[in-house]
Amino acid sequence: MTSNKKNQLFTEIYNENCDSILRLCYMYLKDKELAQDATQETFLKAYKSLNSFREHSKINTWLSSIAINTCKNIIRSSKYKRTDLTLEEVEYQLRDTVCDSDEIMSVSEAVASLPRQYKEVIILRYYRDLPLKDISKILSIPQTTVNYRLLKAKALLKDTLKEDFFDE
Repeated sequence: MTSNKKNQLFTEIYNENCDSILRLCYMYLKDKELAQDATQETFLKAYKSLNSFREHSKINTWLSSIAINTCKNIIRSSKYKRTDLTLEEVEYQLRDTVCDSDEIMSVSEAVASLPRQYKEVIILRYYRDLPLKDISKILSIPQTTVNYRLLKAKALLKDTLKEDFFDE
């Protein structure tokens, strides 16, 4: 692939996927600046590996896998620290959803409070809209495990959000 074609293809990939990768990183890291760093690193890795991409998977699945691994590396590093979500950050993450601010805050806090293994399947399935097969590839786990984690995560979210959304 010529340098010009590579740059053109990468620009298209970046423009189509930048916002969704940034939201994915934000939901994973819960820090706007770290998410921006992770997004930048994700696209840098993607650019460097673009010639080796063989289209065995979709571009968004490939980018999501790179982003998740990048976020995991950031979490393992000493510079990662956990921060509380503010309403402004939550609205930034969920700006495309049609909910009022209280609903956005409740759902985002509930997702953010899930254990990592459940949070990542929720993010990939419902925020990135990836099929279970692709989630299985990204996380390197069997599809049955993805199904189980989704069921468990939804049960945990239901318990957490019951007071906010359901009359008893």
